[in-house]
Amino acid sequence: MLDVDHFNPLNRFLLKKDSAAVIADLEDPSRSDPKVVPIKPPRIKPSSLARLSVTQLLIVPIALAGIYFYIIARDRYVTRSDFVIRKAEDTGQSMNGSSLAGLLGQGNQLSLEDARFLKTYLQSPQVLADLRRTFDLDRAYARSGLDPFAGIEPRLSNEKKLKFFKKQVAVSLDEMSGAIVLRTIGLNPEASYRLNQFMLAKSEHFVNRLNQDISRKQGDFAETELQRSRQKLSIAKNRLLAYQDFNTVIDPKGEAEMAGQMIGKLQEKLVELRVELATLKRQFKDPNEPEVAAVADQMRELEQQIQRERRSLVSQTGRNLSRKSADIVKLESDVTFATDSYKLALSAVEKARVESKRQQKFMALLSSPQRPEDPENDWRNKGFFTILAAGAIGVSLTKFVLGMQASHRQ
Repeated sequence: MLDVDHFNPLNRFLLKKDSAAVIADLEDPSRSDPKVVPIKPPRIKPSSLARLSVTQLLIVPIALAGIYFYIIARDRYVTRSDFVIRKAEDTGQSMNGSSLAGLLGQGNQLSLEDARFLKTYLQSPQVLADLRRTFDLDRAYARSGLDPFAGIEPRLSNEKKLKFFKKQVAVSLDEMSGAIVLRTIGLNPEASYRLNQFMLAKSEHFVNRLNQDISRKQGDFAETELQRSRQKLSIAKNRLLAYQDFNTVIDPKGEAEMAGQMIGKLQEKLVELRVELATLKRQFKDPNEPEVAAVADQMRELEQQIQRERRSLVSQTGRNLSRKSADIVKLESDVTFATDSYKLALSAVEKARVESKRQQKFMALLSSPQRPEDPENDWRNKGFFTILAAGAIGVSLTKFVLGMQASHRQ
């Protein structure tokens, strides 16, 4: 059905204008009703901190950091020395032209382990105690001037002194050369130089003592096993000799073999007599003939002798050679085992001696320490830019948080 109102262009214009006015009245009731007072949202003023830029906020921290690091902070002097720790077998391999260990990085790996051990030792309380016996650490690193962070306070605890001491000694590994780098920091050139010399001496002492401790422990263990094996061998031999003396026997096995041979000969003789007796019985009809009776008596006597010899071999009241032979075999086995253990212990002692020499480490100084003339300034730049970066990150995060809070309130 055709809508006449919408078909007429004038009506369409009037209807569009009326609908726009209705929508405006709905959005703003004050236009249709003069008694209605519109409520305006409160205007939130941004904080003074949010109105400042990052550069303006960093002016004060940058100024303070620059004043401290480049004006107030005391000079630091660094002394460096380079050395390597090698084993005797590494030198032998390099002389033989074997470069496989170098290709695989074994040398650097061993140097890295040595550097870790050495760093732990050089930063230990024992080294600090030894240093304070020969070097006035409190005087060399005493605070002076306007710098509130450099130096040791007069009444500082031992734990804080150790923490401060660890910061003055740095042990690292040069990956390119495989050398261990020792750096010492001092507030004056003399303190840095003397501290480096002392640490080098302690490093060499540590390497030598470590070698001696390992060699001594290996040698002591091998010698202890050798003494124990020697005692076991002596006890086994004494038992064998005591058994032989008590039983008046030297070789029961040989004696048993001789007794067996004698019994065998007696049995052969018995067989001959039996043959002879059978021959005589065929010759003489009467078994009581003297010739027949004599041979029969010899046979009975020989049979008794064979039985006595056999009983003597196994009887406890006789020679008991079978039992004695078993005991002797056991005692001789103990002696043989103790002898083999003693030989192994001897070879272990010799092997420990050779191994201790092969595994022995030595320290070779590549670069001796030199007394520094100019202070080290890299730490000033690092400290300044570190504070600058930390301040920039902190200010940026603060402005971001404040901006998020303001957007939520609006």
